[in-house]
Amino acid sequence: MTPLVTVWRGRVLRGFVAALALPMCEAAAGADVDATAREIIDAQQRILVLRDFAAPTERAEARRAGQYLFFRSQHLSRLLVQEVLQMQGEVPQRYRQLVAVPEAPDYTVEDGLALRGTLEALLPKLPGDQRRDATRRLAALAQLRKEMGDDFGIAFQQVPLRGGRPVAMRWAAYLQRLNSHLSVKQILAELDQELIAAPPMPADDTEAVVRARVLEWNGEELPQGTVLLTFDDGPHAVFTPAVLDILKSHGVHAIFFQVGRNLGEVRDGLASAERGRDIDARLISEGHAVGNHSFTHPLLTKLDSKSVEREIGDTQLLIEAAVPQGAGRTGGFRPPYGARDDKVLAEIESHHLRSIVWNIDSEDWADPLPESIAHRVVQEAERNGRGIVLMHDIHARTADALPRVISELKKRGFRFLRWDGQQLVVESPAAAQRLE
Repeated sequence: MTPLVTVWRGRVLRGFVAALALPMCEAAAGADVDATAREIIDAQQRILVLRDFAAPTERAEARRAGQYLFFRSQHLSRLLVQEVLQMQGEVPQRYRQLVAVPEAPDYTVEDGLALRGTLEALLPKLPGDQRRDATRRLAALAQLRKEMGDDFGIAFQQVPLRGGRPVAMRWAAYLQRLNSHLSVKQILAELDQELIAAPPMPADDTEAVVRARVLEWNGEELPQGTVLLTFDDGPHAVFTPAVLDILKSHGVHAIFFQVGRNLGEVRDGLASAERGRDIDARLISEGHAVGNHSFTHPLLTKLDSKSVEREIGDTQLLIEAAVPQGAGRTGGFRPPYGARDDKVLAEIESHHLRSIVWNIDSEDWADPLPESIAHRVVQEAERNGRGIVLMHDIHARTADALPRVISELKKRGFRFLRWDGQQLVVESPAAAQRLE
């Protein structure tokens, strides 16, 4: 197969897997702090334009493109932390270089939100003067987010929510400014549409594929007035525990769809799941459950069957090594980006797993405002009447939005589902309605 090629800010990316692996190669080469910080900000700008300005016919592709950019930004953020810290004597200089980027004339204050996660990751590792400066900057970003989210707080007073979505005038002006120099078509062209949208596969109505389609959950089969919280892409050393703290305080459970390489590695068919073992031990002890989200988070529809088998199979080996047999294992698989075709469905079925997607997307991968994330979840839940909620336990804004999500759904009478080892059940023992 000829490698896919696309250009991103002058860097040539060859193929989806190569694009995601690029930051690790750059880390070894000591890429420039300024360039990496700009890539993160520019990616966030494009994500927002894709989310807010895609035409109805573009939304499916724009959503997948936005998720791709989000996942890439997570890699770039980790790279940026490495770049700032890699030489102890140069940390103050590299930190100054980082914080100067969003203050450049071609950016605005709102663009600084894209680097919030990087500053949070750096904070405990910075020397005293830089730590104090980072603390001040994070406080300013928190105040900015609060101001941008105040209108959503007012909107939550309405039960049910009114139609439409509130937006602060300042945030609306920022989005319009982005859209004045970026367009959805331009962004998709930059990313190479072939990289994002796989051609349709011919139908393959084998018994395995038919069974996988029938067994798949997308949220519409849930009982009326119920929701299932799900979190993708972890475990994360900081934010997964933060999410667990919130769920525990609210008496709610969730399913965590985990990426294999965050759990450990597989060599010669033997799994060593040391990276996420402690988090998974806590997760299981508190009544949550784990699902498979592939090993490297690729676009599975672009891989051959053997590669898809490895992505699913290696991660399943790691889950079985990290999670004891019992209620902690769901037997569920969530395809990255929700992308699945007959080939992927056949592999899911061959591993005796169930495809689990969603019908309520928090868009926490695109939205930097926690109140806006919460408003979107509640609005979609009210519209659908039930659903599987997609969130991500790998950044702070999800943890910041989660308490409001739970409290507002409860206020509106929604009941939360959990996995009991065999099926989904309503959290309240008195209403143990089961989903077969």
